[in-house]
Amino acid sequence: MDFTVEQHAFPSAVHENIYWKARSIPPLSRTHEAVDPALRESCAALHGFVMAMLADMYIDPGAYHLPAGKLEEFLGGRSVHEVKREQPARFKTLYGQASHGVSQYMHLLFWLGYGGSVEGGAVLVSAEMLQNIARRVSTSVSPIKLEKRMEALGRAGLVMETPPSGGARFTSRDYPGMFPALAALAGSKGFEFFDFRAVGGAWKPGHDEFFAPLFAAQREVAYAVHDFAMQRKMRVTLNANWGVLYHLKGRHIMTIKTGDDIGRFLSVNVVAKDKTDVVEVVGERLGREPPELRELALNRLSGCDANRCLNCSTFASGRYVTILDRRHQMCGEGVIRYDWRDPAPADIAAIKRLIAVRCEVIDEALTANKG
Repeated sequence: MDFTVEQHAFPSAVHENIYWKARSIPPLSRTHEAVDPALRESCAALHGFVMAMLADMYIDPGAYHLPAGKLEEFLGGRSVHEVKREQPARFKTLYGQASHGVSQYMHLLFWLGYGGSVEGGAVLVSAEMLQNIARRVSTSVSPIKLEKRMEALGRAGLVMETPPSGGARFTSRDYPGMFPALAALAGSKGFEFFDFRAVGGAWKPGHDEFFAPLFAAQREVAYAVHDFAMQRKMRVTLNANWGVLYHLKGRHIMTIKTGDDIGRFLSVNVVAKDKTDVVEVVGERLGREPPELRELALNRLSGCDANRCLNCSTFASGRYVTILDRRHQMCGEGVIRYDWRDPAPADIAAIKRLIAVRCEVIDEALTANKG
């Protein structure tokens, strides 16, 4: 399985999750040069093992106890949000299995590196730690026992031996040198991104890591919008949901989001109104723009529809605002945004202008407060 190919259609959500998990792992050429030369060979081995495991997992997810097709069968062609309203508990279970099953194998590798001791071409795990790992890798969402997971990982050459003295000894058939890197990575802050730069010293992910898994056209748009924000000296923060947040003068300007639990995508959300904005000011400022931009902006406004919030995934708030004669139901957060899902290069100019409008609304509000 070649994860460098830009694949847009998948047999199931499970396949999509595996694909994007692999694309989220940076190429070895970009990360292992920061590592001590003595550890680089081990990093290459570990990277090779993980990519081989994910490739085999994509080809035969059932062998790894991943429920490929179960979520799609349950949806039966209906929209996700329709099913979430009708059967929220069952949807949550199946969505969790589709989105977290792959992660449990990564967690297993983490705990082997974190809780074991490297000896020769193996990792030794005490009996107590083995029990701890077994509890952690079998969850209510993905209740697969450690022994079953190790049977699956045997396909990728990872073998567990349990000597009479207790504990376990883990070896790799094809990548025997991977364990020093596994221990070093598990002891750093880079395991979530599987980035060996974390092994080389102080490192934390940035927007580059969030943008890297995207397709080339998506990255082009993401960086164009990001660079525009940087020209305006915005402050950037990251959240755990693959979101890059931009603030100016203490106010939220926009979010570039590049994924969720299952897959990666590009969405750009420019704030039209936050909790503190006066709706009339937002409408008056937007009303100064050319008719084409006003119409586009109004069509992009996203708050709540009749049943759900489009921003914070809660039920509708029941509170409405009117902007330029368009009535919108706000989310529970009191926020309305201009939303783009997978915007095209042709959308960049409009996005930039609405970012500028947002900044001008904030400036005018701050000026009014001073007066």
